[in-house]
Amino acid sequence: MEIKKYKYSKRKRQDQRQLYFTLIGILCVMGVTGLLNMNYSGKENIKETANEAKTEETIDVKVKEEQVETSKERLERVRREAKAKKYPNGVIRLLDKNANTVDFVEQYDEKKDLPPAKTIGDDLVKGQIPHLLQWDQRWGYAPYGTSNVAVSGCGPTCLSMVAAGLTGDASLTPARLAAYGTKKGYVDKENNTYWKFMSEGLAKWKIDCYESDMEKKRIITELKAGNPIILSVGPGDFTKMGHFIVLTGCVDGKIKLNDPFSQENTEKLWKFERIAKQTKAAWVYSRKK
Repeated sequence: MEIKKYKYSKRKRQDQRQLYFTLIGILCVMGVTGLLNMNYSGKENIKETANEAKTEETIDVKVKEEQVETSKERLERVRREAKAKKYPNGVIRLLDKNANTVDFVEQYDEKKDLPPAKTIGDDLVKGQIPHLLQWDQRWGYAPYGTSNVAVSGCGPTCLSMVAAGLTGDASLTPARLAAYGTKKGYVDKENNTYWKFMSEGLAKWKIDCYESDMEKKRIITELKAGNPIILSVGPGDFTKMGHFIVLTGCVDGKIKLNDPFSQENTEKLWKFERIAKQTKAAWVYSRKK
């Protein structure tokens, strides 16, 4: 009886130990599985976070791309806004004549009543005829007749280039010449500049002027002597109606000029014959000695 009891007890303890180790094994397996699942889940969360970040970045890039405005789109937007705000027709038409006037037109309402610059600043270099643009925001909003310098002021802008270049006086801005021309009646009711302004308008600043023909030898001689020449030109390369430009020199047998409305035209060299056939009148200027 005692022997059987002992055997039973021993077998019972063996069963208990086996059960214990089995439970331990199960718990270990569950723990490892849990860790693996947690690690996988963590990796998935990281992937999801990274994917979300990439998605947001892609959306931001697309939004930025959509917000970028092409030059053509900006031109059309500025034109629509200018019409909506009822800007003068002459100001709006600047956009059709030269796309580079877009800044001037866009800021018209903000700057039209500001005083113009009192000097042409660094544009004036001793011994040179400066190139000035009539739609430069420094003076383009200034009045000329019943219009402004940007729209109608090619004449006073050319005179400003000549006067400042010959005298070295940086205060002779297009706005100042426009005010002088308006005061003296050198502009008509349609804001066209009378030729009389070209012939006598700079006498006040001790600059001589004579009206010349377009004989090539004479023109080349005057330019080589450092005497600028203002031309009144008709329809062609520079205008569809009428315009003033300044001849400033000769380079390799071609003419260098300043167009107060176009940087592009100014950067070119021109054949004399091409300019001559578009010319209506010419005035040669020199400093009085």
